Amino acid sequence: MDERLNARVDSPWRGEHFFRYDYVERFIEPTDRVLDLACGEGYGTYRMSQRTSREVIGCDISEDAVNYCRGAWQSPNLSYRVADGTALDFADGHFDKVVSFETIEHTTEYESMLGEFYRVLKPGGTAFISTPNFPISSPRGYIENPYHTQEWRVDELRSILSRVFDEVTIYGQQYSRHENGGGLSAGKLTEWFFNQRVIRRLPISLKNRVSNATNGKLFYPQVDDFRLVLDEREVETCITLFCVCKKERD
Repeated sequence: MDERLNARVDSPWRGEHFFRYDYVERFIEPTDRVLDLACGEGYGTYRMSQRTSREVIGCDISEDAVNYCRGAWQSPNLSYRVADGTALDFADGHFDKVVSFETIEHTTEYESMLGEFYRVLKPGGTAFISTPNFPISSPRGYIENPYHTQEWRVDELRSILSRVFDEVTIYGQQYSRHENGGGLSAGKLTEWFFNQRVIRRLPISLKNRVSNATNGKLFYPQVDDFRLVLDEREVETCITLFCVCKKERD
């Protein structure tokens, strides 16, 4: 499983990943213990560690990823370790928040993983989980990403999560850069043009110059180019599903 984001390089995916951590940060309380499962390069784990005085732990199945995190991100309350999300070595009810973005689609043992998330949460705790929306992520009707073992429709995912958690809310992560422009704006046209075959291979420096001239932004989506939607019809059109899952009891 090697589909990790390089947080140091602007890319088509960096903005949407950063947006998810931006959203979660507002829910981290000053005394929360936090687990970031499949932490990758650890940038989001570090950011969450700045919101609380308690321990924040980033876990990843890759030893290389964990070694990188330990060298790149340091804080007194922050640590990283190699861990399998289907068999966590934490006590029951250890964390106030569990965060796991773009993870459960990578293992056929996702039910065990979700069960572990629930187990290590305190009563009143929350898990934040994101995963692709199958009809949009894989529009040909089969999973196109070679690193994914499964993907789900909204109703399928809600059913799976509701068997584990006491309260489940599923949002869609909507790309919103051009929502208020109306019609075919210069910015929309620029994106469409540079995403055509062959043309999409042009240097990103050129794309950035043209995009900045037409809409005042870098070509690739940035953090403020996304929002969460809750209306079922809108959620079903989003490529990424963002789930807020609560544990209410032991």
